[in-house]
Amino acid sequence: MPLREFAAPLSDAWVANARAWLASPGEPLVPRGAATVLVVRDSPDGPMVFVQRRVPTMAFAPSMYVFPGGGVDDADARADLDPAEVEALAARMDLTPAEAHPLVAAAIREVEEECGLRLSVAQLVPRAHWITPAFEKRRYDTWFFAAPLPEGQSALGASTETDHDAWVLPGRLLTAYAEGRAVMLPPTVVALEQLATFGSVAAFLSDTPVLTAVSPELVDLGDRLVMRSDIP
Repeated sequence: MPLREFAAPLSDAWVANARAWLASPGEPLVPRGAATVLVVRDSPDGPMVFVQRRVPTMAFAPSMYVFPGGGVDDADARADLDPAEVEALAARMDLTPAEAHPLVAAAIREVEEECGLRLSVAQLVPRAHWITPAFEKRRYDTWFFAAPLPEGQSALGASTETDHDAWVLPGRLLTAYAEGRAVMLPPTVVALEQLATFGSVAAFLSDTPVLTAVSPELVDLGDRLVMRSDIP
């Protein structure tokens, strides 16, 4: 697995918290289950993905570009989902159906709440599994899924947690990230890099990536902080 190094977000509060942790590591918080979805559609220039920018006041990932998603709620475990479809998806995730059910339900619910799209379990394709680093004050155990834009539906960008939404070509958003015009966390960057290698939505959704959990490690290089992780 390749070792990747990601620059730390340019936030005084983030850096202060990170350095305090390095000076005196404490007991990490138990991460909350979460799910996020790359909703994709074809374009003449290749697959596009729906992204949103979180408002600056958000406690987690402020002003960052993200995919629709969020934390698992208690009610997600009781969501009415097709058991056979959940079982099939759970097998791909190497989870039991009981473990996968709330994650899948959260993915479907969050996408509908945040951009008005109604997905089915069968449309979800697991893409990655990331766990927030131990030093963070808010931690998530997040599954990344991909799904096609459902026929006849439109993404609305209706969330109060975001101030901008758009369909983007992954390469263009990655360029903005490299030039400092867009801020993103490592999982978003890697997901966009992977999407950019495919010529169509069909090819992307038929891909079966390795789903090893990734949790970046905070490293102090003296003049700067970075996050390192092996990427499957």
